[in-house]
Amino acid sequence: MRALVLTLFLGAALAAGFRITGEAAYQARAPLGAFGGVNPTLKGEVAYDPDTGALQGRVCLDLAAWDSKEPLRDRHTREMFQVDRYPQACLEPRSLDQAKGLLLGTLELHGVRKEVAWPVRYTLEGGRLRFQAEFDLLLGDYGLKAPSFMGMRVQEKVRVRVQGEGVAR
Repeated sequence: MRALVLTLFLGAALAAGFRITGEAAYQARAPLGAFGGVNPTLKGEVAYDPDTGALQGRVCLDLAAWDSKEPLRDRHTREMFQVDRYPQACLEPRSLDQAKGLLLGTLELHGVRKEVAWPVRYTLEGGRLRFQAEFDLLLGDYGLKAPSFMGMRVQEKVRVRVQGEGVAR
C-alpha cells in the first residue's frame, strides 16, 4: 500500500534529486490465515539537501493496481480504498533522521493526511539509491474499513513493505 510508501528518498545520497520507482507489498491477516498482495506502481521524484537533511517531493502508488492473485480479494481492496474517489496514496517526504534510520513525512491515503515516521534501510551504489522499509499501517487511521468476506473481517493492522530505487536525475 503504500503508500505507501515510500521510505525511498533517503538522504545519505549525495545527489540532489532522484526519480523513484518501486513496489509496495502488504501482508494482512484474517481468521482463516494470512494473505498478501503486491503493487508495482510506486513512482515519483524527490530532492535532498545534504546540509539540512531536508527532503521534498512526492511519491505515489496507484491503488487500483494491487494484485493478490485473487480477483475477488483485489476487487474488495479497490472498494475499500474507493479508488474511483481516491486513486492514489502519496507520500511527501520531509526529512531523513539518519541517526534513527527514520523517514519523516506526510502520507495521504483515502483523503486523510497523516504525519509518518517509518524505519528505512538504504544503500547508494553507482548513482542508484536502493531502499527498503517495513512498517505497520492501521486501516482506521485513514478512515478505511477492513474488508470482510463471509462474515470474516481482515484485521485492522496491515504489514507493509516498500522497496525500490532512485536514479539520479
